[in-house]
Amino acid sequence: MEKEVKHAKTSGFAVGTTTYTVTDDLSITPSSSVSTVTLLAQCGIKDLSTLQYRTVKIGKEEALEILLASLKSKTVLTDVFLPKKKVRCKKETAA
Repeated sequence: MEKEVKHAKTSGFAVGTTTYTVTDDLSITPSSSVSTVTLLAQCGIKDLSTLQYRTVKIGKEEALEILLASLKSKTVLTDVFLPKKKVRCKKETAA
């Protein structure tokens, strides 16, 4: 529900700079240290050194890939932005 703020010069949900967290299932929440710690706990992450920081640019092609992946998967961002490992059979590696 959008709450109107009379003293604000713009309309919308956020005024000024706001940071959000987008999870793999495309849930969007405002970023805060509490929400980040909660998310890490929900994912079972105990060793912070296993985490990677990634900045991605989303253009038309990536947006279409996200849309397609969202219809097929619960791990949308992983499927679109992380490199897929090619599995080779033993016959290929021996050649």
